[in-house]
Amino acid sequence: MASKTLCSLTFVFFSFFSGPAFSATIYEHAERTFVDAFDTTGLAILAAGTVGTIVAFNNDLSMQASWDNQQKMPGNVSAFGDFYGQGWTFIVPAAIGQLIWDRENGYVTTEGLVESFVILEGLKYGVGRPRPQGDNHSFPSGHTTISFSFAASMGAEYPWYIWVPAYGLAGFTGLSRIADNQHWLSDTLAGATLGMMFGRAGYKHHFNVQPLAINDGGEGFGLQITSKF
Repeated sequence: MASKTLCSLTFVFFSFFSGPAFSATIYEHAERTFVDAFDTTGLAILAAGTVGTIVAFNNDLSMQASWDNQQKMPGNVSAFGDFYGQGWTFIVPAAIGQLIWDRENGYVTTEGLVESFVILEGLKYGVGRPRPQGDNHSFPSGHTTISFSFAASMGAEYPWYIWVPAYGLAGFTGLSRIADNQHWLSDTLAGATLGMMFGRAGYKHHFNVQPLAINDGGEGFGLQITSKF
């Protein structure tokens, strides 16, 4: 999942953010997205998510025992959560579609997904927590992080009838990872926290550090920006 999602996100960035203005656009937006992830709302999400993750950590074994072997969710159902949460199968194509047909909101979604993914991978390899079965990249859940990042972006950009189903699918994805014995409950709560923090963060500053024009310059597409802070 990680390699395919990384390739997909890289494709998105280099397709829509290349050219003379590449560096200024990427790094200024990335910096502001990171800072805004820790604003008042972001810190509240982090605090609630941290408490929830700690509580879940103490109940991981009992939760895993009750969900193991598809006891709570049949394998043919949880397979959809795996499919959706992989990112490259639906969420990244949706972000590409936004960049084509709803470009301003597409920038916000892509920024949140990429920054969530980068921090996710750093935590996975830095923490090195063993999965219930498998490798040592359990914490946090990547499927859950990507799903909640997308949902949080939808919540900032569109009416309730778009973001409510997105959050529902994100929650379902987290549960499916427990049912598939790929993650602990605390992994999914940490992933949800990370995704929500960074998925919503890009929208706050987007119209202050705003791409104003497309500039191909014969060298691919670039973005010109202006700052209003």
